[in-house]
Amino acid sequence: MQRQSSYDKDEGKLYLVPTPIGNLEDITIRAKNILQNADYIAAEDTRTSGILLEKIGVHNRMLAFHKYNSQERAPELVKMMKEGAVIAEISDAGMPVISDPGYILVQHCIENDIAVIPLPGASAFTTALIASGFDAQPFTYYGFLPRKLGEQQPFFNQMNDAHATSIFYEAPHRLSKTLANMKTVISPERKIVVARELTKIHEEFIRGTLEEVTNYFKQNTPRGEFVILISPNSDQPQSLTWPELIELVDRQVSQGESKKSAIKQVATTNNVSKNELYERYHQEKL
Repeated sequence: MQRQSSYDKDEGKLYLVPTPIGNLEDITIRAKNILQNADYIAAEDTRTSGILLEKIGVHNRMLAFHKYNSQERAPELVKMMKEGAVIAEISDAGMPVISDPGYILVQHCIENDIAVIPLPGASAFTTALIASGFDAQPFTYYGFLPRKLGEQQPFFNQMNDAHATSIFYEAPHRLSKTLANMKTVISPERKIVVARELTKIHEEFIRGTLEEVTNYFKQNTPRGEFVILISPNSDQPQSLTWPELIELVDRQVSQGESKKSAIKQVATTNNVSKNELYERYHQEKL
């Protein structure tokens, strides 16, 4: 067992600092302060990060840390932190570790009892999720899918059956092929959302059925970075009626469970929308 107290000791540590996913004004005051005060900034791409750091007036030394050098560089950074250095790790955009090799550095720090301190901040998939119109609880995030169409299909099989919102990233030059590949597994009538250029001037959300969105990109060239969201599968028949589900909630509440917790548990167990059960429960109690 290991217990980390992030601020107990005045010694070397690793900060995981989120950076804006598009609009550079989204940098937080705390993130700027950490970057200014760190001894070193470990950056996925020093050229890309240099633009942001110049914008916010940070001129600390950057060290390249990316998937091609992470195995060799991580022990070097750990040695520096053991000697007292404070290092801030950033990715090209968004949350470190989500789509970069930051987890390797985190693992090395944990193994060496170095504090790992995460800052909250921007992430493209959560930004897209809250504006999608789909139920955000639960959701499954897949990151970037494999590039080969055959290797994508097992993931689409999972998404097809999922009772959670499914989310993944895609590059513009592969988007049309990926959407076409989805249609070989997922119903063309399934609702999806394609979000692009989030937080930037050309931000767009394309919402519709898989068929409609696929046809849209046949006529409109994909540009920018994309987040794709697939609605939960609602085809599975509901085994209990709404009054029966409400009775289950009441039973848990009578046993001391909070209404919010009881609704969440009953909805999850019976594969129904938590939000819909919440609305029906409170309508019943009016």
